[in-house]
Amino acid sequence: MALYNELLPFNGTVHIEQLADQAFEYLGQHLVISEEERIAIVLWIISSYTYDSFSIYPRLAAISPERRCGKSTLLTSVEALLKYPVMASNMSAATIVRVKALCAELVLIIDEADTFIRNAEGEIQGILNSGHNKASAKVLRCSGDDFSPHVFSTWYPVILASIGGLKDTLMDRSIVVNLRRKSSKEHVTRLPLNVRDNWLGWRQKVLKWIQDESLTFEQSPIVPPDRGNDRAVDNWVPLFTIADKISDEWLSKCERAYKELTTAVEPEQPTRLLADIRLILEKTADDKISSRDLIDTLRKDDSAEWGEHKLSQVKMANMLEPYGIKPRDIRFGAKVLRGYIKSQFTDAFDRYLPPI
Repeated sequence: MALYNELLPFNGTVHIEQLADQAFEYLGQHLVISEEERIAIVLWIISSYTYDSFSIYPRLAAISPERRCGKSTLLTSVEALLKYPVMASNMSAATIVRVKALCAELVLIIDEADTFIRNAEGEIQGILNSGHNKASAKVLRCSGDDFSPHVFSTWYPVILASIGGLKDTLMDRSIVVNLRRKSSKEHVTRLPLNVRDNWLGWRQKVLKWIQDESLTFEQSPIVPPDRGNDRAVDNWVPLFTIADKISDEWLSKCERAYKELTTAVEPEQPTRLLADIRLILEKTADDKISSRDLIDTLRKDDSAEWGEHKLSQVKMANMLEPYGIKPRDIRFGAKVLRGYIKSQFTDAFDRYLPPI
């Protein structure tokens, strides 16, 4: 039995910018979220109609700090705009693997994600992570009377709603919307009972536009600017591509939302060490530096984490070794000391640090 009646495209001319504006205003009437978050949600919804045009498709994660922050309202609002949504508050790993059999173009909406995904077995985490990348969105399971292995696709858009954050691997693969409770000065409108029926015409028009433009999405994806987070760049390609096709104004809105909602990844300790060494070497006139002088200079920086007793020459050498950087005997005047040549760092700086 079909999950939904087939959505038929609108028969006529479609003004996609008008449709995007309508969805943006609609979300603002019912939800307490920022303009940038509304922009991201609208672009995510429209791009979900053609997610197969992209090699990476992000999850949409609605995170609230506690109850009564509008999570259910957001899911119901978004559901009304999606092509074929499937909403559930709990499911097994086997269900997540097989749910695409319900509808080839579904969008899976997982409510109460904090109650079962956050503390779930690793299998569920792995399945949800796999569907982020089209190339790896497959899992093998034995099924049938003979338990023969079958390949199941996990390639479909997913919305996750949770009280509190989820695992880093899921959050990293998501466009994150932070819900908050309505203040006494804010006003929102309750959703009508038949809200999905009210938006049937909107969905038909979006589908018509998507069908007319489908080839251009694959042929000319728009890559957002680097903000020190490669995963975020991948996540936002579908949104930028859709925004670029809607209008210059919506592309500008997308850029604003991307800047506001994307944060640079906090570098790991070895990367922070590389960055601090680069700053020191830029101010060093000589083409070499002793390990002792390098350590002493690092420790003098009160804003860094290399204070006394926290970084030794041996620990620094161990942290730099995976980058192919090793201390060597170098002549400094009449003395031979352990140290580094500037050129030893060039490749690592180029590969692991953003341009200055």
